[in-house]
Amino acid sequence: MTPRTRLLTALRRSTPDRVPVTLYEYSRFNDDWPNRESSYAPLLELEERYGDSFIFLPLELPVFFTAQEPGRVQFEVAAQSVGSIVRVTTVQTPRGPVRSVARRDAGLMTSWQIEPLIKTDADIERVLALPDPPLQYDVAALRALAACVGERGVLCPNPGDAVGRVVGLFDYADFALRCTRDDAPIQALLARANDQLMRGVRTLGPHLENAAFRLWGPEYCSAPLLNPRRFFPRYVVPYDRLLIDEIHATGNFAIIHCHGMLDALLEMVVETGADALEPLETLPMPTADVTLADIKRRVGVRLCLMGAVQARTLEAGTPAEMEAEVRAALRDGSPGGGFVVLPTSAPFMVPLTARCLENAEVMYRTVHAHGRYT
Repeated sequence: MTPRTRLLTALRRSTPDRVPVTLYEYSRFNDDWPNRESSYAPLLELEERYGDSFIFLPLELPVFFTAQEPGRVQFEVAAQSVGSIVRVTTVQTPRGPVRSVARRDAGLMTSWQIEPLIKTDADIERVLALPDPPLQYDVAALRALAACVGERGVLCPNPGDAVGRVVGLFDYADFALRCTRDDAPIQALLARANDQLMRGVRTLGPHLENAAFRLWGPEYCSAPLLNPRRFFPRYVVPYDRLLIDEIHATGNFAIIHCHGMLDALLEMVVETGADALEPLETLPMPTADVTLADIKRRVGVRLCLMGAVQARTLEAGTPAEMEAEVRAALRDGSPGGGFVVLPTSAPFMVPLTARCLENAEVMYRTVHAHGRYT
């Protein structure tokens, strides 16, 4: 099989020629910082040689506002000190401006929110007053990318879901308190975000074929952050079900991304209609509460399971520990098909360490050697 047909077979919960394996978040077809960071070049070469790649698309399904509105959205670098970069985003709304501040520290490629966009009730009203942002997709560029990728992978839009897009507007503690006191404003934001995401899927989806939309955000409604039995069926299931119906109507797949504890969530993820669940943090990880074998037993017939290689092992384990973990994942996740091996998080340290690179090669080689179906 080609990498594309291998991944699509797994997403359809069937049995390919071998278990697919991938870094997931990085590939040579992406246009992101790892592709410009020299220490990551050997890692991308491993993915090209051994991986079954998902290609994250360099496009946005805009929610509330977009960077493509220069008259409404302004960005500025406010300060640079000790290698950190501070970025201020100001959004003009019909009811006045809202502002957020993010910082990226030296040696890391992730940004940390230090001032949220929404800080008050008035800010919620300002965000809700925004008109729908424009949809601007370069269809010719998208088709050119799909042709370039060909059989070497599956395109992966990464829009998130309603709760993922709304939580990011708040300080998380403030969001959690609002959920437990009076969540009518939260529900209004969720409904608006989901409507705009569905509008984006309806516009973009028909230009894709068997792409995999990655819906990040559900983990915000899981333990220990919020009570999953109360908030997952309230903030995730109804909105994601509608969004996933739109994704399926355009002939594409939907993947739920959810770190952390899964025991209370598994059957509810199935209720959304999703095709796959990742990245499967599993026991004995302290952030997990269920084993891969239990996940497979409970929902493996109804969901493609993707993940199970713990980021801590990838980054800091020994090669022997990595091989043992991958072989255990193959043992518990691969029976019956519908399984993809990938790390629970791609590395983001700069420069990439030799240990992480060595462990990544062990992951690939172990799956190629022991992930074949007989």
